Amino acid sequence: MQYWETYLNDHRAGATAGTALVRRIWRSNRRTEWGPIIEKVAESIEQDLVVLDEIRAAAGVSGGDLKRAAALLAERVSRLKLNGHLLTYSPLSRVVELETLMSAVRGKQGLWVTMRSAAPSHPEWSEFDFAALEKKGSEQLETLRWVHEWAVAEMIGAGA
Repeated sequence: MQYWETYLNDHRAGATAGTALVRRIWRSNRRTEWGPIIEKVAESIEQDLVVLDEIRAAAGVSGGDLKRAAALLAERVSRLKLNGHLLTYSPLSRVVELETLMSAVRGKQGLWVTMRSAAPSHPEWSEFDFAALEKKGSEQLETLRWVHEWAVAEMIGAGA
């Protein structure tokens, strides 16, 4: 159980940071044509966080508060990166943040694959449809790819 506890708490910490990041991306882009689409992805990612908490509860996993706090702090510190603007959001910020979020969604897909593989020997997880969660992650990733393409085009246009 120790490995599962660590594994699920690590993913919960990552999900905490990922959820904060997607909300930041949405807030910074809500007035763009992609704002409503990013909002839907944010809501979907937040739903996955709820499912992860349900999985942790079913497995009897608790704790991880320090990891979650550290992940949230890391997400906040990442906002201080050099982006070509001193105090404002830039087209580079959007591209880098979307790339980071896409990496996080790929990591979450790995979680669902692992859970699907382990589920047959863990009856407490029988109520969860890990294949559907994996598919949902693929859909999130595909949407983020479209938004990323737009963000790259905006960045290129802004740099011209």
